[in-house]
Amino acid sequence: MALTEQRVLKQVTILPQSNSIQVQWADQILRDGELVSENFHRSAYGQDQKDAFVSEVDDALPYVAIMGW
Repeated sequence: MALTEQRVLKQVTILPQSNSIQVQWADQILRDGELVSENFHRSAYGQDQKDAFVSEVDDALPYVAIMGW
């Protein structure tokens, strides 16, 4: 039985009125490819947190471009 972990991006919400981006993701644990555990998380990033957003969120660059960061 092989256990693997993965982070799955669930939702990205662009909040132009506050110049921020809200991200929801799930940390999943799979056993032999079957989901056994899932924990949801949410975080918001402002323009001054661009570097953290890019390093923590897969495929973040298109959202950075949309926001004009």
